[in-house]
Amino acid sequence: MKQCFSTLGCTERSLDEILALTVKFGMGALEVRGISNVLDNGSIPDFLPQNLSETAKKFADAGVIPLVLGTSCAFHDEKKYPAVWSEGTASVDIASRLGFRGIRVFGNKIKGEESACIRRVTDGILSLCDYAKDKGVDILLEVHGDFNTEERLRAVVDRCGCAENFGLIWDVCHTRETYGPRWREFYHTFSRYIRHVHLKDIKDGTLVLPGEGDLPLVEMVRTLQSEGYEGWFSLEWERKWHPDLPEIEAALKLFNDLFCATS
Repeated sequence: MKQCFSTLGCTERSLDEILALTVKFGMGALEVRGISNVLDNGSIPDFLPQNLSETAKKFADAGVIPLVLGTSCAFHDEKKYPAVWSEGTASVDIASRLGFRGIRVFGNKIKGEESACIRRVTDGILSLCDYAKDKGVDILLEVHGDFNTEERLRAVVDRCGCAENFGLIWDVCHTRETYGPRWREFYHTFSRYIRHVHLKDIKDGTLVLPGEGDLPLVEMVRTLQSEGYEGWFSLEWERKWHPDLPEIEAALKLFNDLFCATS
């Protein structure tokens, strides 16, 4: 099992501290969503043009793959499109320079007339895919918000699936809200597009440590592995948004313990 984690659980730490944590817990890759209390990729000191070579060296020296670069890009709001495009292209450029395999984007909300909104989202994703195609970067839409049903995602993949560098990030917790125990149906519908998986656990609507909630995480992982999924499983410990959660070390330890039998 290929395990990694998102820096969303430790955004206050430096890149050096995060890479040391990655090595300590035996993670082979890293998903970046904030470093040193900075979320905007273009403003993270380690990602400034003059620091990219040193940052790439730090990843290489630690033996850690820079896997997915998180963004706030959401294409549902026409008025915000210029800012979203700017963030998206800047993040693609950073990802390309550092060897990240993809960036994460959102559809996010249905705003206004539904079909027009979905068209706007798919247009934005396809434009970004075109920008990134020669830079070796995938554009990964997270299953999130209003884009968390088969009907809406089908409308997206039917248009965007033609782009070789388009894919989905499956957040199993978000799917639980919509599909409950029918998660297999969702997975089988979209498995060919799923490039990356977010894992977290929930109980009574509250985030809890891995294995302490209601999600059948081990069963989900084993199912995906048995059906040919070869991507990474990323612990998304959302301490940035829920500061009352334990430090990420507690989550990483249980994450390792929970899946040791599936590795």
